[in-house]
Amino acid sequence: MRARPAVLRSAAAGLLLLASAASAAEPREWLMMVKSRNLDPARSAEFDHWYDDIDIPDVLEVPGYERARRGHAVTGEKPYVALYTISSSDIDKTIIAMLMASWRMDQVGRGTPLIKVTERLYYRRAGKGARDAGAAKPTYLYLHRSAGVSAAAMRGVVDAGLAGNAVPYDIYQVLMHDPVTVPKQLVLFELSADSDAAAEEAARRIQQRLGGTGGCGADCETLYRLVRDVEG
Repeated sequence: MRARPAVLRSAAAGLLLLASAASAAEPREWLMMVKSRNLDPARSAEFDHWYDDIDIPDVLEVPGYERARRGHAVTGEKPYVALYTISSSDIDKTIIAMLMASWRMDQVGRGTPLIKVTERLYYRRAGKGARDAGAAKPTYLYLHRSAGVSAAAMRGVVDAGLAGNAVPYDIYQVLMHDPVTVPKQLVLFELSADSDAAAEEAARRIQQRLGGTGGCGADCETLYRLVRDVEG
């Protein structure tokens, strides 16, 4: 999830202009989503080792970062996603802390030339969503981005047994130099399935229930095999 130091310094400088004074507000839940690809697929074991054993532990040292989940797309050209759950009452300062920590890690050689970040986005939790307390432990993550999915629609997906959990988020900050199309809402569905084929069928049925997306093509609806789930 590293960017070049100059990019990080530039992004941090921009965010400093937005950061509010410290407040006594209760912490809210946020999500950082990083989509990426490996520039050398022949070195996939090295890439996975760096992400799981170096990058994720480093990120979870940043105050507010509480959980990291990493997935590998079942299909598609942007195969990796990392989702970081954050608790913060001042997200702008938390973002700056993350950027500075990432820059410091690059300076001491804990980055990697293998990663190409294709999206780096921050979201705010936007509702309770829906949950089946008796659902099996998730093995897949289905990310659905659109202009908006209703609470009733999320509850319908869970009640139908297609997902064990559905969590809605709204876009907050896009940290990319290249323009990207970002729909307003992200719904994170957690699925439990015995195979990619079964998970793809569940995702297809969810897609049918929810209808159209936000115009970002196939990347609006992506199914990931959950390969790492770590709490800080």
